[in-house]
Amino acid sequence: MPKESDIGELPMVFARVSGLLLADHVAGPAIARIAQAAFESIPGSLGAGATLINAQGRPTSRASTSTLVEEADRLQYDLGEGPCLSAWAGAAPVRVDDAATETRWPKWSESSAQRGLMSCLSVPLLLGGNGTGPAQAIGALKVYAERPNAFDAASQHLLEHLAAPAALMLANIQAHESAEQLSAALKNSLHSRSVIDMAKGVLMERLEVDERAALRSLTDRSRQEGAPLFTVALSVLDRPAEPDHERP
Repeated sequence: MPKESDIGELPMVFARVSGLLLADHVAGPAIARIAQAAFESIPGSLGAGATLINAQGRPTSRASTSTLVEEADRLQYDLGEGPCLSAWAGAAPVRVDDAATETRWPKWSESSAQRGLMSCLSVPLLLGGNGTGPAQAIGALKVYAERPNAFDAASQHLLEHLAAPAALMLANIQAHESAEQLSAALKNSLHSRSVIDMAKGVLMERLEVDERAALRSLTDRSRQEGAPLFTVALSVLDRPAEPDHERP
């Protein structure tokens, strides 16, 4: 159970996490550091982890401090029930005092108790909600313990305050990653377009046809061979030019 002095050390915890996150440029290491900070900052915890919801609405574990946490989270995803998913879906903290007597998620609770994880505290990673519209949950931060009644209101207070800046930082990192992925996809698209345009130019010269006929030749071959248009265009560019006397 966190002592009063633990709550007083919140600024120190925030400064530590913020400093670590600023040194990370991808979400994976950043989330791992957050989970480790939660584990070390909340007395009684056996392990901690973070769940993020991807663009398709599916939960994924991005970090955990132990294999037991990974197993407990995986059970939630497979069963479609559990405190972490409920914290995210309801955008509110969820606490399990004793998995052996917990009835809200019977399948998960039984499996969790069998693994020796008797207590769990999950808080949502929230964005917004400060007069800018309803808060949006992008995942959840959670801690587990091997004994019942390991966490209380003070534990929740500490984890919520740790999750608040973490959610904003993680959202910014995810946005940066998405922008990089979009940029890479755009570059690939432009490269494919350039290759196809060059292949059309080659066919226009070889077959003495206009641009529309050259493109039709590429697309017809793509359908016949069941190959992507980009692949067909590459094969055209790789094919050596025929001597004039061998052209039909």
